[in-house]
Amino acid sequence: MTRLQLAFKERRNKERKTLTGLMPGRFFLVQTDRTLSARPIDVSQHGLGIIMGEKVEEGAEVALSVEKRQVIKMRIVWSKEDFGKRDLYRYGLECLDPKINLEEVFLVTGCLK
Repeated sequence: MTRLQLAFKERRNKERKTLTGLMPGRFFLVQTDRTLSARPIDVSQHGLGIIMGEKVEEGAEVALSVEKRQVIKMRIVWSKEDFGKRDLYRYGLECLDPKINLEEVFLVTGCLK
């Protein structure tokens, strides 16, 4: 059996878990407080993968406002056009607070599969 070689280097440090596709709160651009429409795809302890229909620059700070007024700030660390879907972009986000476990946030809000 032939092994498949990937054309890119995997940069994830942690295993990703699949999400329900629902965001557990308001997702917004920190600089302008503008709400963003995003579909979460997968999550790790300190990272989140999402798909959005608009282009946002790498390095931009976004935030997720969840229950009890907790605001989780994240930074966009990579982006690319989503495979086969016109006008959609895939993003990798990194949580700015190392004490926050994003898996736990999505689990307790019922958004982790």
